[in-house]
Amino acid sequence: MESIDFESFVAGEKIIAENFTNWTSGNELIDNFIQKRQLEIKNNEVVFEWIPYSRLIITKEAEDNCLATAIWDEGPLSYDAVWCRKSYCKVTLRFLYDSQNITDEFINKIESYGANYGMSQNPDTKIYILVFDDKYSDCYCRKCGNKYKIQYTKWCEPCQMNYLKNNFTNWTSGNEKIDNFIQEKQLKYNGSGVVFEWILYDELIGIKELGDNCLTTAIWEDGPLHYDKNENEWIRTSCKQVFLRFFCSSQNITDDFINKIESYLSDYRRYYYGISQNPDTKVYILVFDDEYSDCYCEKCGNKYGVQQNKWCKPCQINNITNRTSGNKKIDNFIREEQLKFGYNTVFEWIPYNEFIEIKELGKDSIAIWKNGPLCYNANNEKLIRESYKIVYLKNLYNSPDITDGFLNMIETFLKNGRGYGISQNSNSDTKVYILVFDDKFLDDCCINCGIKYYKYYNIYNLEVKWCKPCQINYLKDNFTNWTSGNEKIDEIIQKIQLNINNHDDVIFEWIPYNEFIEINEMDRENGFDTAIWKMGPLFYNIEEERLMRISYKKYEKVCLKYLHNSQNITDEFLNQVESYLKRNNGYGLSQNPDTKDYIFVYDNNYFEEYCEKCGDRYKNDDEKWCKPCHVNHLKNNFMNWTSGNSKIDEFVQRLQLKINKHNDVIFEWIPYNEFISIKETRNDLATAIWKEGPLCYNKIERKYKRRLNEKVLLKYLNDSQNINYIILNKIANSFGEDYGLSQNPTTKDFILVLQLKHHCQYCGEKYNNEFEMINKRCILCQANHENDEINDFVKEMRLKADLNSVVVFQWIPYDQFNDIKEIGKGGFSTVYSAVWDGSLYNENVILKCIHNSRNFLDKFLNKVKAYSNQMVDNIFKLYGISQNSDTKDYIIVLENAKYRNFNNYLNYLDENNESFTWKERLNLLVDIIYKLYKIHQYKMIHRNLHIGNILLSKDKIVISDIGLYGKIDDMDETNIYGVMPYVAPEVLKGKLYTKAADIYSFSMIMYFIATGRQPFADCAHDDVLALNICNGIRPKINEKIAPKCYVDLMKKCWDSNPDNRPNSIKIKEMIYLFYKSLEHTGDCQKTEQHCEDCKIRKQFEETNDHERNPLSIINNQSTIHTQAIYTSRLLNPFTINLSKCDN
Repeated sequence: MESIDFESFVAGEKIIAENFTNWTSGNELIDNFIQKRQLEIKNNEVVFEWIPYSRLIITKEAEDNCLATAIWDEGPLSYDAVWCRKSYCKVTLRFLYDSQNITDEFINKIESYGANYGMSQNPDTKIYILVFDDKYSDCYCRKCGNKYKIQYTKWCEPCQMNYLKNNFTNWTSGNEKIDNFIQEKQLKYNGSGVVFEWILYDELIGIKELGDNCLTTAIWEDGPLHYDKNENEWIRTSCKQVFLRFFCSSQNITDDFINKIESYLSDYRRYYYGISQNPDTKVYILVFDDEYSDCYCEKCGNKYGVQQNKWCKPCQINNITNRTSGNKKIDNFIREEQLKFGYNTVFEWIPYNEFIEIKELGKDSIAIWKNGPLCYNANNEKLIRESYKIVYLKNLYNSPDITDGFLNMIETFLKNGRGYGISQNSNSDTKVYILVFDDKFLDDCCINCGIKYYKYYNIYNLEVKWCKPCQINYLKDNFTNWTSGNEKIDEIIQKIQLNINNHDDVIFEWIPYNEFIEINEMDRENGFDTAIWKMGPLFYNIEEERLMRISYKKYEKVCLKYLHNSQNITDEFLNQVESYLKRNNGYGLSQNPDTKDYIFVYDNNYFEEYCEKCGDRYKNDDEKWCKPCHVNHLKNNFMNWTSGNSKIDEFVQRLQLKINKHNDVIFEWIPYNEFISIKETRNDLATAIWKEGPLCYNKIERKYKRRLNEKVLLKYLNDSQNINYIILNKIANSFGEDYGLSQNPTTKDFILVLQLKHHCQYCGEKYNNEFEMINKRCILCQANHENDEINDFVKEMRLKADLNSVVVFQWIPYDQFNDIKEIGKGGFSTVYSAVWDGSLYNENVILKCIHNSRNFLDKFLNKVKAYSNQMVDNIFKLYGISQNSDTKDYIIVLENAKYRNFNNYLNYLDENNESFTWKERLNLLVDIIYKLYKIHQYKMIHRNLHIGNILLSKDKIVISDIGLYGKIDDMDETNIYGVMPYVAPEVLKGKLYTKAADIYSFSMIMYFIATGRQPFADCAHDDVLALNICNGIRPKINEKIAPKCYVDLMKKCWDSNPDNRPNSIKIKEMIYLFYKSLEHTGDCQKTEQHCEDCKIRKQFEETNDHERNPLSIINNQSTIHTQAIYTSRLLNPFTINLSKCDN
């Protein structure tokens, strides 16, 4: 990929526009079109160009097609961080035939095609060409250029339909209607499946005898025609086994016959191949795939009722031999049931003498049926009897007369159980008819009515079987056994009982008052008592399968709700009863025989869900808070307090009635004498202790109680003696966090009483986020500092920040840091780790203490600002600034992301028994150069890049100290700072730092990672070394330690001429190429790229330390010259005369 030397996207746009005069297509309309496209380019798009035909190397000629393929040697131009061309790019060419005359219509046509690379022209034919990327031919037909209708199959409908149409003359059935039908089918072909055809009868070989069947098999020699999406051509699958369906009496072709053929084809969901005709019998034949017989009966041709078992209902019904019951109505009923035969078992008349070992089971019996039921056997594909089957005999008493009602009753039983048939007890005098079911009938259906049980498993994993009709009948029959003494009450209870829907529904009853014992008054004012109900409620017993009083429910504790003054049963009273029952369906109704008051009876857990005062259900059972009742309580309390001002009273009352939840604050009028320990924090603010405290809802006691001695914030509304609606509206807007209003009896000023957890006690403002609440101080108050310049700086930094973030820039008092430990020291700063107690989660932080910064606040703040302006993602988060209370040096507070310096990282690898192979080393270098590339991309230069500023974790790398180099107290901008071996020679000579100087520093990092030694570790870092570096002396390296390709790249990066050094993009590509070559294993493939990869991999594998131990690198650094200094420092004393040097 060739990089173009444009500085930015905008600069590239400008150069492209200025380049219009350097090319032409020879046609003004074409030129204007291309120029317009170029001026509309967006970031990451390819530039649309005029491409000279000589630049296109044709790899596949168009011939009579519309498309061709080629190689464009220069390749397309695009912007992705830098401008570059992708040379030798594969492209698709679309030839625009008849394009010699260029009109506006032609230009519009070009635009509609959406070409992305450009245009060209064949100089011989003068035909214009559109140039697309190499994916274009995946979407467009090579022959006609139209877009594929189905892209993944490369199906071009116009071309393929023309193929089929042109073939119409090559075949005929001899019948126009048949031909039209086949042609119509072919023209609906969409590239999927096979083409429907006229098939010559002599192509069908090995036809099996038809016999009296409708279907037979054969082999189709030529086989079906289909479009192969991989080969992009028509292909036949020869010698295909097929199924033939014969149409007897099909010599006369009518519309009805054609419709019949269509119905057979549309009903089959797999492949149908075509139509043929027996030349001797003239019978037409439909040809299907070999799976047709899995779906259709070979005998009659009908579709199987149950496909997987090849069950044909018409054929099987014809095979049933009917027996007679002696009763015409019974026989007709059985025949109708047989016509409903659905695959499993045939319903039939069963002679009684076929039953043996008959055992009575209540009113019914179980027996063994010798012959057994007639069932369809899928393996034999016919009806077979299952002999000696256990059956259930349901006696139909009072059945000598066969009526429609009797037959309907039988029908009801058969709907819900697997019925085998009907029999009759020939031994009894009554001649009782018997319904015969399988032995599972009693598990599924009610023994009394035959209706299917409502079945499920309860929480104890016990199966529940419940028959709703039978239970309702039981309750109806029981109506005569009880009465309330009032017809209307009885009707309500009966109506509720008949509305049951589940077995576990409570049966609402009339409960005699004398069944209650141990009646205890609970809240007689609201009409509530508790009692013990001796008999207990009526429940469905799943074992007995009936309603009964369950023993563990006897002596049930219940709640009694008295309906006072209910002696007279009026419509209003009955409506009240019904409304109660809709809200909470209890155990029943009772009546006190003395007061004649009616009573609702509920279970003892009633008050866990319902309000004990009004009976309404709680909206939230956990809160047990009833809004209507508590609103009424507050209303009733209005007379117990007053502010002395009607406007204030109305305002407080209105806010109180706005409560919606149990934890809403009750806004109150608070007498001033309830405040003690009043301490002013500002002329209009004070903290105080509210003796009685706010009203809080107690969920256990279900009432409001006061939280005593609450610390509050008093906000004085100065000059508010004359209250007005402006003040009241301001208070209303903050409703939700305010406790109430009060008044200073001396000044007559009103006071707003605020919650301290929501408001800053220093300014009274409401907190904006969790961070402020935890620190108990708003952002602005936290920023307060005795130095106005620092205050203004913190505020400026805050304006950039997201206030919803917990990471908010701030001034951090030094006493908020604990456990301070020195973890590193450089030439211009010392780095500490610490725990920040004032942070949201007591975070671990890094303190970067800038040496001698106490007298250079402006320069310190500029460094911090520069650091915060970094847009790269490989720097630490900035929390704020501080000041060492002892040295007075200023501190930058950064996140502690648990990164290690290089030596610590190697120690970590060694402790975890991990090697430091060339693959790991190259992976690190890829990350480092990528981070440097991102720095350069944002128009920044590091200026102090060395191995000490590379911090690593297990899966991430950070380049630290961006923009933080140099002594803070140095006013001379010409001074040079850094680690001498890492500083580029032109910088040592006094020239400005550039991106190329960063690349020189990177070459020394490459040296360190390759050798395990710091560059120039064996000599003093003085003026001699500085002169040597400027004279081209570089660290020595043995090619047995590092491969040649690696060394060559490193030497390019430390070239004395900065213009010869590669940029970060090129270096990234090269190192990534080295890394990828080590991933290829096994034999080389014959592609050029793979051969290159193999050569590179071989170089790395031949080095002496391919599998280097991390500890050996650390030990290798122990022999360093005493005057070799690898921390940043002022280098000017050693470079005074270097500017005079000239290589």
